[in-house]
Amino acid sequence: MNDSINWLNHDHLGYELLLQDCQTAAEQEDWKGVKRIFEKLVTGIKVHMLMEEEVLYPAYEAAVNTPHDPTQALREEHSEIVRLLRNLSQVLKTNDSELFLDSLVPLEEVMTKHHEKEEEIFLPMAGHVLLAQRDEIMRKLESFDPKASGDTGSV
Repeated sequence: MNDSINWLNHDHLGYELLLQDCQTAAEQEDWKGVKRIFEKLVTGIKVHMLMEEEVLYPAYEAAVNTPHDPTQALREEHSEIVRLLRNLSQVLKTNDSELFLDSLVPLEEVMTKHHEKEEEIFLPMAGHVLLAQRDEIMRKLESFDPKASGDTGSV
């Protein structure tokens, strides 16, 4: 395996592309498509956040003896993303293109900032700190079962 400190990089771009696909479908008033894409987006983001909150963040917190401010801030951003997704879920029921598109803007902004913070700051830092545990953490991430997760909430 490569010893690069970038071994923790995620595919955030995939979620950003799904968000763009939602926007395009809403602009075309393809509500069946919007709902299908939105469901895929929500499912993917939820699993992604659970993996971080149940595997990655705890591993990082256990490895450092400093305040958990970075992971706490990232968890708070996850909560904000969930809140915005719930709002969008309600807006989606209206089939109102303008309202839906307007409601996508804050989600896109929060997700972009969150992804930048993770990719440019947290993941390189955590990758360096957790390099000795890389194989174990990668196994946990690859075998992560969201159904076995303690999280039963829905978006």
